[in-house]
Amino acid sequence: MSSHEALRQAQFILDSLHVKDGIVHAAYEIKNYLIDLVLDGFLEEMDFYNIMIALSPQSRSPFWEKYFIQKYGCRPVNRNEDRGDLEKDDRYYEYKASGFNRDNALHIVQIKFWQNCDYIVQSISSYGVITFVLTHDQMIQEAIRCKATSAHGTRSVTTLNERNELRMILFID
Repeated sequence: MSSHEALRQAQFILDSLHVKDGIVHAAYEIKNYLIDLVLDGFLEEMDFYNIMIALSPQSRSPFWEKYFIQKYGCRPVNRNEDRGDLEKDDRYYEYKASGFNRDNALHIVQIKFWQNCDYIVQSISSYGVITFVLTHDQMIQEAIRCKATSAHGTRSVTTLNERNELRMILFID
């Protein structure tokens, strides 16, 4: 890329910042209505996900979870139960979603192996949604394979069963 092209791209970005801010603001304004719009058939599921990418990962992940719970008729689990995020057919699950990452990977954070539950992991991109259902033991095996680390700080992980939230990255080929 030439200096001239880089300068042209930089100017394009600067000129577009107000548009991006407007999109983010609009997404925050309608986020509480999006799930109903999809479930009622007024909005396509992929449009829901594409609108939600305007939000930060910390903001969009709870809405992806809420949508999953409503779409599949699950029961949300109270945090005090310490059994994951949702229950379906007497099985408990922790919901993890990762989406629109430029490194073609699933970033899974706040894994709590002390909870007695299985895992629903979703990879969300502009190409669609892939859902994985893993048992508790399968998720532990993935954590070992991917060399999971502490999600908060640099504390070393000595055992997967201690009350230390973990993080891992699954690279998609």
